[in-house]
Amino acid sequence: MILVISGTNRENNVTSRVAATYQQLLKESGQESMLLNLQDLPVDFVFNNDVMGNSSPEFSDIIKRYIIPADKLVVIVPEYNGGMTGVLKAFIDGIWPEKLYGKKAALVGVASGRAGNLRGLDHLTNIFHYLEITVLPFKVPISSVDNLLDVSGNLTDGKTLDSLRKQISKFLPF
Repeated sequence: MILVISGTNRENNVTSRVAATYQQLLKESGQESMLLNLQDLPVDFVFNNDVMGNSSPEFSDIIKRYIIPADKLVVIVPEYNGGMTGVLKAFIDGIWPEKLYGKKAALVGVASGRAGNLRGLDHLTNIFHYLEITVLPFKVPISSVDNLLDVSGNLTDGKTLDSLRKQISKFLPF
């Protein structure tokens, strides 16, 4: 099963729109997936998780429902302060590493600037390698994302959609 993760908990974020588009593209490729939006995490998950020794039934349920059954992860990573979000790092830190070992991942960077969050993608790649997650080398950095959305907030830029489709074509047999 493929899990698409929207890597921010900020309200009304663009990342969740990109994640929904990615999930739709997976469906068009004949692949079912699940979407985990980090906005749905419990507010106190950073200190209330199994790794910290303060189990949270709500957080544990998210791990059981989304992380454990997933063999592949697609992580949509927005740029925050030149890197990835703290909530994404805290989420990863709240999961026992052995629950992540052996998974495969595809990464998409999202930024309003011009680099598409390349530094954040590199940082997450290093973390995933440490956790024995194999990362697809073809990463998609989406730059100036606000200029690629239509008036309804949907990602409609043809070149960007083509890059995402290309990544999916490489990721499905990966």
